Amino acid sequence: MSAKKRRQKVRVGAVQMISEKGEIEANVARALDYCDKATEKGVEMLCLPECASTGFEWLGDGDAAARVYAEPVPGPMVEAFAEKARATGMYIIFGVVERPRNSKKIYNTAFLVGPEEGYIGRHRKVHAEKVFAPGTEAPVFDTRYGKVGIFICADQRSPELSRLLVFKGARVLFQPTNYFHADGVDIRRRYMGKCTAQRARAMDNGVHLVIANAGRPEYVNNSRIIEPNGQGPENKLAYATRKEQLLVADIEYEREDNRVLQAAARTPWLFKELGAEMVEAARRRR
Repeated sequence: MSAKKRRQKVRVGAVQMISEKGEIEANVARALDYCDKATEKGVEMLCLPECASTGFEWLGDGDAAARVYAEPVPGPMVEAFAEKARATGMYIIFGVVERPRNSKKIYNTAFLVGPEEGYIGRHRKVHAEKVFAPGTEAPVFDTRYGKVGIFICADQRSPELSRLLVFKGARVLFQPTNYFHADGVDIRRRYMGKCTAQRARAMDNGVHLVIANAGRPEYVNNSRIIEPNGQGPENKLAYATRKEQLLVADIEYEREDNRVLQAAARTPWLFKELGAEMVEAARRRR
């Protein structure tokens, strides 16, 4: 088989867990425990939720940005998960509140660590809540299974972001997220748009999407691992029920088969015109 047709198989996991306000050590311990459970299931790449270290309950506090627990990335929390990655042989994505050294700004961040690489990099949420400074980069990360990309929760509203990640070579997308409704009522109807957007990001770009959602004790759901299939119902390789849990699925893809680049080659005029319009829109915004 030629290099252009190299098939890659990998077992991915998504952790659906609830993080308690102010219980940083307990939240991190629970996450590390899920890493061990994932290892027992043979998971090779694991995604945990958005702001898994702190949860989101603190957002309503006065002076929230100054009071929430935050640390640099890389920092002590990265070191803890890098050690776990080395011990388990697994890549791990974990959501935290990041505060760079000597800065008052905080970021909604997800970092990636690897079994040999240690700290690999981070994604800062672009479409972030007002308390956070917005991210301004769209990095992709090299792993032994190919390049991967991360976007966080509301970043899914930007088809440009996920497409940019795939343009840069991402073969799998991971989405740490944290959405719920306080009363847990009619969650499917309330968040149908989110599920539709998630499927669209997978379909648009021809890649698998691994979604790890957090929640509250009264309601947590909607974590999924989905294929980039076209027609018909969403093909969920794994999906959550209303409880904390670990989702596991085996996915397979061609390392060099980038559908976005193929589309650009088929219709270069379309991508050229779109690119020109986007550059002009960005120029007018300045």
